[in-house]
Amino acid sequence: MPSLEESFEAACKDGTIPGAVLLATNKSGSFQYAKAFGSRSLGESKSNEPLEMNAVMFIASCTKLMTSIAAMQCVERGQISLDDDVSDLLPELARLEILAGSDNAGNPVLRRRKNPITLRLLLTRSSGLCYDAMHPALMRYRQHRGEPLSFGVTILERFNAPLVFEPGTDWLYSPSIDYAGLLVERLTGLDLEAYMQKHLWAPLGITDITFWPSAHPDLANRLTDMTVRDPAGSGRVVHYPGPTISTGAKECMGGQGAYAAMPDYLKILHSLLVDDERLLRRDTAATMFSPQLTPQSREGQKKLMARPDVAAQFVGYFPPEVKMNWGLGGILITEDDTTEGGCRKKGSMIWSGMPNLFWFIDREAGLCGLYGGQVLPAGDAQTGRMITLFERAMYAKSAAAGPKARI
Repeated sequence: MPSLEESFEAACKDGTIPGAVLLATNKSGSFQYAKAFGSRSLGESKSNEPLEMNAVMFIASCTKLMTSIAAMQCVERGQISLDDDVSDLLPELARLEILAGSDNAGNPVLRRRKNPITLRLLLTRSSGLCYDAMHPALMRYRQHRGEPLSFGVTILERFNAPLVFEPGTDWLYSPSIDYAGLLVERLTGLDLEAYMQKHLWAPLGITDITFWPSAHPDLANRLTDMTVRDPAGSGRVVHYPGPTISTGAKECMGGQGAYAAMPDYLKILHSLLVDDERLLRRDTAATMFSPQLTPQSREGQKKLMARPDVAAQFVGYFPPEVKMNWGLGGILITEDDTTEGGCRKKGSMIWSGMPNLFWFIDREAGLCGLYGGQVLPAGDAQTGRMITLFERAMYAKSAAAGPKARI
């Protein structure tokens, strides 16, 4: 059987992936893994440049974890509680009605919501919001109004579609964290870039994360080009010039807008893994890593993630036999994964980003890891197989290394 490194070198050579940055560390720091494979770009002008460890990538939904931490810091300060109604701070969100269907003429039928939208519901995808491109009824709503899908340049322009369920009664992947980011800005008087610089990045010595790489020449010069699975059907990845969901954004999108070098993003994962209280108090972190969904929302999540067409939009394996929930930062595994090849322990948190990035924090196993790549579309199956290979290898290598070994 080929080694992990041989598998990744072969995958880059045959066009399965353009490249990848792989990082992992355990709680004590005795096990560390850091390797980069492949090319920074498949464009003709830069095709020979190797992908370096400090390459900057568009991390899309990996931004959500940072915004969730920022929101929980506001909770710690007493600026808001998890179960506060956010209507006064986010009146634009409060005005959104629920899309109840359409009449005989095809016109949308809207109704007022009954339940409050709280910070907890925003952080757990239970607010009633949904990405319009992921919901047929919202796509019809946009089409009926002659509006494009989710490509405004501000949060309020991009995510102004109606709710699709009563808050707290279902679970759908949504722009709710973008609204949570806007909430942080209004509570603190700082935009997310300035807030995170002061309260997340500086405490961890992070210099290579931003919402605005064009404003930082050093980061812009290290940007990794995007790729896409060949539309012609070759199975290889090819250069993709854009646009992406970050194109044209004029605000810090807390659910999808950041760029990062992978070693710096790993510092955030490691801080949560070791519970060092540099970002959050231990009791707050414990809340983040505890199940947060209402029974109705949990049932909605279970049904949704059991659908192959939905699960295929995310990378990372989601065995239906293993119970899941949502914490305050990602999918929460609520029992040990004992399926074939399974390695995650109860309490593990995982999530991903649209260009097929993936992270995990397993506080029981004492391990965290990060896969950095730039491949579209989301949920690319071939990249997903490489991510699973990486994740399982990190568990095996960490266990084999023992408490004193170092790699």
